[in-house]
Amino acid sequence: MKKRPVGVIVLGVLFILTSLDSLRLMPGYDLYRQVNHDCPNAWLLIRFAGSYIFRLVGLFGGIGLLCLNDPVRRFLIGFSWYCLLTLPLRHTYSAQFFYSEPLYRQNGSMFSLEVFTWIAVIVRWLIDGVFSAAVIFYLSRAKVRERFCP
Repeated sequence: MKKRPVGVIVLGVLFILTSLDSLRLMPGYDLYRQVNHDCPNAWLLIRFAGSYIFRLVGLFGGIGLLCLNDPVRRFLIGFSWYCLLTLPLRHTYSAQFFYSEPLYRQNGSMFSLEVFTWIAVIVRWLIDGVFSAAVIFYLSRAKVRERFCP
């Protein structure tokens, strides 16, 4: 049996725990529709299903990493590229505005509500972008690749 690198264990557990937590906290379709009110209904349903699938991919991806499954490793690299390329579609200004406005009204800020919202969107893009790039970099390393079953 091949020894699992510590990074693979950490990444697998991180995927599993965050996916389970996201599934538990996932809002219903009505709230999702309220947040993304500017999208057509058919597109909204596809996005909602996609966000549910994202969480399941994380769960099964974490299990696959812990099992040292190479097709899962390759899938996660491709999926991370997809996540990098679709950041502006997944974290939209209108959705972030919906969540930022009550926080802004309650606590205030030295910025206007619009700037406050854009800062939040950019921070989310950076977090997702850096995480996706780190997954691509780490799972593509030769020392990690050789540990996975073909």
